[in-house]
Amino acid sequence: MKRFLFYCFRMRREKRFFVFGVVGLAFLVLATPVIQGEDVLQKITAEAIVAAEDESWRYFLFLPEGYERGAEKKWPMILWLHGRSLRGDDLEMLRRYGPPSFLSKRAQFPYVVICPQLPDGAWPAEGLKSLLDECLEKYHVDPDRVNLIGDSLGAMGAWNLAGRFPETFASLTPVTAHGPPWVAEKVIDLPIRAWHGDADEAVPMKDHVELIEKIRELGGDAEMKIIPGGTHGSVIGMNWRDPEWLAWLRERTRKKE
Repeated sequence: MKRFLFYCFRMRREKRFFVFGVVGLAFLVLATPVIQGEDVLQKITAEAIVAAEDESWRYFLFLPEGYERGAEKKWPMILWLHGRSLRGDDLEMLRRYGPPSFLSKRAQFPYVVICPQLPDGAWPAEGLKSLLDECLEKYHVDPDRVNLIGDSLGAMGAWNLAGRFPETFASLTPVTAHGPPWVAEKVIDLPIRAWHGDADEAVPMKDHVELIEKIRELGGDAEMKIIPGGTHGSVIGMNWRDPEWLAWLRERTRKKE
């Protein structure tokens, strides 16, 4: 290095600036992180009709690392439903929170993940079931390990979907929103881990707590994680950073008659 600097300073001024410029550029290129590969989230248009208006939704599809190498392997699946603020016709909006916000950085996340976008209104159970049936047929998914997760409006949709088709899912995780009272007796065989903040003013947790308690009274496996000081927005996304919940999710398998 000393000899290199010695020769550089013996050069004429113009050549010296050129050499230092090339060296500096090379250092900058080597020091800059290189982003490899393409985005792991694929944008898919569903074939199934998922709304009364005969429309097909678009969804983000995540296939875990190793998916293509083992065509015979059946992977557990997550169906994730977003909240009200992400409705529309731009899938990129979904990257704000939930699985689309972190899957591009976690290629080894061990699930096939389906993240549909709701154009407007509320999540329709029949349409979601049509979408789910299409995905179960199209991808290498274990039908006994389909986990349903929803945030806010998506949690309401998840409760409703689980109530209509409880035999379809291995687990239910509703975050910051409750379902209608009638679902309690429908989901007593479905493991449920709900989340809510006790400072949630958008959707106060009272009705959510009562629904969980009713399911437990009927003999169901339902628990709620109450976040002290948690608001509607701050609780959303907490479950994905919770190792205890993630471990619980990995162990879920659909109950069979």
